[in-house]
Amino acid sequence: MDRILIPSPTRRDLVNLADPRLHARFDLVFEEQPGIDGVFGSSDSTAALAVVVADRMGLPGPGYDAFMRCHDKLVCRRICQQAVPEVTPAFAPVDAHRRWDEPPLPYPFFLKPVQGHLSQHAYRVDSAADLEHALGAARAAGFRNLIAEELLTGPLVTFEGFIADGHVTPVGVTDAVLHPNEISFMRFEYPSVFPAGLQDAMAGIADRLMPALGFDGSLFNIEFFVQPDGSLRIVEVNGRMASQFAPLVRAVHGVSTYELGMELAAGGRPALPPRRPGVVAASVLIRFWEDGIVRGLPDPMPLLERFPGVQIELLVRHGQRLSENDDDTASHRLAVIALSGASRRELVTRAAEAAEMLEFEIETTAQKPAEHQGSRSP
Repeated sequence: MDRILIPSPTRRDLVNLADPRLHARFDLVFEEQPGIDGVFGSSDSTAALAVVVADRMGLPGPGYDAFMRCHDKLVCRRICQQAVPEVTPAFAPVDAHRRWDEPPLPYPFFLKPVQGHLSQHAYRVDSAADLEHALGAARAAGFRNLIAEELLTGPLVTFEGFIADGHVTPVGVTDAVLHPNEISFMRFEYPSVFPAGLQDAMAGIADRLMPALGFDGSLFNIEFFVQPDGSLRIVEVNGRMASQFAPLVRAVHGVSTYELGMELAAGGRPALPPRRPGVVAASVLIRFWEDGIVRGLPDPMPLLERFPGVQIELLVRHGQRLSENDDDTASHRLAVIALSGASRRELVTRAAEAAEMLEFEIETTAQKPAEHQGSRSP
């Protein structure tokens, strides 16, 4: 049984580590001790910590330099431009402290930090006024190095896979469903509705790109836009698992990506079971569209009883101001619900019912607490 060190586990980790399969296969420890076989992290910060610790201990892993080549959007874009130019959108580096008399790219374009997540401090820029506003917001938040990118359209999907000994193995493709603002995620659905040929094309891109990044021995994921003509454009590359999708992979394949990631961390080469027929899964985001203070949290038991096997992750705590979280520029996440169904139609119906059952009390003014149900803004 491999002993896996999990430094600084996240709340999401603690939910997913309750999987009995993991405890049957691995000895999970949370502080350094003798006999460690691998180090595992699931988020941007904990995956970075894991590669640093693994490097120091001489254990398997992609290495810090390769991890950072994925994480730094500008560095990654330049490598994409060399390795997979046909799917790389136009981009330009932007210094938030510089005066921009001319835009870095033709309007409209997207502007975001070179290191960021969850669409944090990401803006659509349609004019000089928009550019000045976005640059000012970045400076206020302490960001200087930004990247401007060609505005992309079409559905957003995530290809997840792993690479071991230079060989890329696909896990699957997850479809994003966005709110009309095209920034805030409503839910993610797995497996994808896109045809096998397009998913194979994503795998082929990963097969060229990940070695070019010097990346090996880990899970990774690549976000793509599927353009109206069916072509692909890369949004970003992440040198870690897509942890929000782990319960979806477990529902469809019977094995969580946490298990795959830990086997890779110990130097193994995991095998992914085939999809179970007649199972689809979704991760549903419960959102609130203004700032406020959490005055009441939902009781998850009715939801757990209604949908056995559902996974609930509360992202806020009692008394917290919503803007304390790292969220996108339009809304605040309250919770994530993962559940499955026998068809996509059933899944969407279940997702709406589950969101309705999670009630939060959010105080938006000193006098008027507002009761929020997830189905109003999932």
